[in-house]
Amino acid sequence: MPDLKFPLIDHIWRVRGAVPLDPALSSDEAFTRLDPLLRTPGTTCLVEGEALTYAKHNPAAQDKLATFTRGRLWIERAGAGAVLRFDLFSHALLLSFLAPLLFLGFAQLAVAVNSWEAADADASETADKKDKSQPVKKLNPVDEFLGAPAPDDPSKKKDEKKEDEGRHSPEEGYFMAGVFALIYLVGRWLEPWLIRRRFREALSAPASASGIGGTG
Repeated sequence: MPDLKFPLIDHIWRVRGAVPLDPALSSDEAFTRLDPLLRTPGTTCLVEGEALTYAKHNPAAQDKLATFTRGRLWIERAGAGAVLRFDLFSHALLLSFLAPLLFLGFAQLAVAVNSWEAADADASETADKKDKSQPVKKLNPVDEFLGAPAPDDPSKKKDEKKEDEGRHSPEEGYFMAGVFALIYLVGRWLEPWLIRRRFREALSAPASASGIGGTG
């Protein structure tokens, strides 16, 4: 069975890129410099040659890679140059992409419920018009002369009641969908920029004494 790929959909939650690497650095030295980013609670790492894969389980908020719960880093060398390439997966980006769709669904559900209630109200109004067994009471001349208020029209009360009941505003759903869409767009631009900067800073820092091991 052929391997199906959907690059446009895949682009929603995955971040790929490269960071220039000092050609003099070996893969062990490069990964050792990345060690402070990866040696965090709940993180497991596996190094195979010039490639490193990691996965995070319930990362802490202060974890600098908390946005990217799993990924692969590898070193490519071409001539006298070298780069560190990365392919990272973000649950946070995926959820912030799906959240607007969820709230749009709530908004459309509210619109559908309003339409159903309006149709039901119209049917009730048609039935009420056919049955006019309760005429509007009128004031007798004495009460009218004394300025007494006219009795309420029951049909008007029904209309006002219909306007107040069964109204579910979709505006909150649209608003929340817009908020999460903005969060996704900002995060989709900001997070790749931040991860490149963190990798560059880590690779330019002195190597730590401990290397990358198993579970952090």
